[in-house]
This record gives sequence, C-alpha cells and structure tokens, in this order.
Amino acid sequence: MVETLLEVRNLSKTFRYRTGWFRRQTVDAVKPLSFTLRERQTLAIIGENGSGKSTLAKMLAGMIEPTSGELLIDDHPLHYGDYSFRSQRIRMIFQDPSTSLNPRQRISQILDFPLRLNTDLEPEQRRKQIVETMRMVGLLPDQVSFYPHMVAPGLIRGLGVPRGL
Repeated sequence: MVETLLEVRNLSKTFRYRTGWFRRQTVDAVKPLSFTLRERQTLAIIGENGSGKSTLAKMLAGMIEPTSGELLIDDHPLHYGDYSFRSQRIRMIFQDPSTSLNPRQRISQILDFPLRLNTDLEPEQRRKQIVETMRMVGLLPDQVSFYPHMVAPGLIRGLGVPRGL
C-alpha cells in the first residue's frame, strides 16, 4: 500500500493591507487548494509570477501562517509554530542561496544549525558531517571558517541542497 506523505486540505492565504486611515485591501495570494502527495510520487508546483507558488512553499515550511486550511504529514496535523516536528520532515532549498545565508555566520555555523535541530549527533560527529558535506560540494575543509561572501558563488550554491537535506 502506498503511504500518504503530505496532505493539504483547503489551504489558503489572504494578505490584508492598510491603504488609508480607515481602508483595507485584501489580496488572495493562495485560493483554497487541496492535494495529496504519496510515496513514490513527484509533485511540481508551477504557475506565473504572482500566482502564489512561493507563498504556498512558505506555508508548507511554516514560514508564514495560512489563513485557513489544514496540513498533514504522515497523518499528523501540522500547526503554525510547530517547528521541531515540521523541520524534521520539510526543508526549504532556496533558489538563490546567497540571499538566504546569513552573511554574519561562518559556513560551519550555517551547516551546523540544521544538524543541531534535527539530529542527536554530538558536536564532533556534527563537525565530521559538516566536513563531509563541504567535500561533497567542492569546498575544502579549511573553508568551514569562511563567511559566505568569501567563497565563489557557484560553490555557495552547492551548499543549498546539503543544508536542506
């Protein structure tokens, strides 16, 4: 039997803006949407600019709160703010990692945070995992102490996938 991994039921997002002293405007960024993702399935979200793809991704990752609807992972309801459970199952891989990496953090800190959040690895085990990740994307182990701007953009792009995994 094929297991349901992700189920979205009537998920929507409406942004409310103040346009004057007493006037407000609403924008339906994502109209009610439902879908199911099962094992061995691939799901592609496509659409024009402004169609709500990024807003949907941010709702799935818990970055913004949906206006309405329900999100279930492995039949477990997800609530906005439940980051520990959600971060073990959903990860964001940003299109442009150079804008998603904190320029004040060293590469080692950037890669260590998800490991601390999602694993029970000891500090030395995490360090070894970080060095292995660096090698996988073509960075030298010595570059763990570098800041993102000190590394070639092409190599920084390579950090997005292992960071998300």
